[in-house]
Amino acid sequence: MNRYKNLIIITLIAILILTIFIRENQHAKTLLAITEKEVQQEEARLEVYRKFTENYNDLQEENLRLTTENLELKYGNQIKWGRFTITGYTQYDDGCDNLTSINLNLNDGWTRYFRFVAVDPEKIPYGSVVIISIDNDFIIALAVDCGGVIKGNRFDLYFDTLGEAYDFGVKENVLVGVIK
Repeated sequence: MNRYKNLIIITLIAILILTIFIRENQHAKTLLAITEKEVQQEEARLEVYRKFTENYNDLQEENLRLTTENLELKYGNQIKWGRFTITGYTQYDDGCDNLTSINLNLNDGWTRYFRFVAVDPEKIPYGSVVIISIDNDFIIALAVDCGGVIKGNRFDLYFDTLGEAYDFGVKENVLVGVIK
């Protein structure tokens, strides 16, 4: 009798283990199907984002091109375009004070009305209007200052505070137009 009892218990345990195995296998298949569906949805979403980004970047390039063409039409061959590295600076930086190279006093309130840049005067003459294209926006500034490390295709954009200058940081390969 014990033998049959043990055989029945072993059979029930085997059936239980087999049932658990089959259920877990079905559960795993369900999870795999759900995961595959989510992966497909995510891939489709990423494709939409990729196309959107591509279209957005194309629109930004086209906007920059049209704006540049508009400026060229307006100013003709007076604008010389180039790529520059731009850093932010203030009168509080080492070696700087409130007077520019052309003796413009920055504390006289001029910065409320105009933006200023420190340039290499051999590359950009003093008094030139500088058009800076950053993030599809244009900053218009006057070349009124120079600095020791400002050489060639590099210049500094003036800010009233150190925080603004630090936040601006360094921008490389920026499209800049110069009207002499």
